[in-house]
Amino acid sequence: MKTLRLLLVGILITTTSVFAVSTANAGQLSTSGASISWDDSTFYVPSGCTRYNFSYSATNKVLLASIKITNRFNDEVGSTTFFGPNTGSVSVQVCSNNDLSGTKVDLVVRGSSTYGGTDGIVSAPITFLSRSATPTVTPAPAPTVTITATPAPAPTVYLTNPADKNLTDLVASLKSQVSLLNTKIKKICAARPKPKGC
Repeated sequence: MKTLRLLLVGILITTTSVFAVSTANAGQLSTSGASISWDDSTFYVPSGCTRYNFSYSATNKVLLASIKITNRFNDEVGSTTFFGPNTGSVSVQVCSNNDLSGTKVDLVVRGSSTYGGTDGIVSAPITFLSRSATPTVTPAPAPTVTITATPAPAPTVYLTNPADKNLTDLVASLKSQVSLLNTKIKKICAARPKPKGC
């Protein structure tokens, strides 16, 4: 009778582990008032050019932040930018002609000096899942990319947003205006008798 119980418990454990469905792995990065998250289970090897979704959150300490996907050579294979303070979702496009070995996600933050923000950068490895893999119901180690063709150097693709130049120029212009106004206020407050409010 005791042996039968042990046999039934063993069958129950085996059946449970065979039919258990693994949960999706979520990735997350945060630094300097900005954070991003993504679902690893949706990151399949790109077919042509594929977009990958990220959720983001940024406090008022963040001027702008970039999500970059880079390979083992630190070549950027996709990127996008978001601004603070804000929350939402963005996508990063990655094309199949890129070398995707040793890929990682970088969160690069440029802090807002007005609100005491600081610059920061953090990274996490990411693996693109094979599209040809057959689904299994048993838990398995994290999937790896299997390269069947001989890798050849791919041209480096730099994706730039035309708005970046405009925003950089605008920030520089605003900084010079603030500096000019601070100089004028110092001159006004240096007068005798001191004006009210100085």
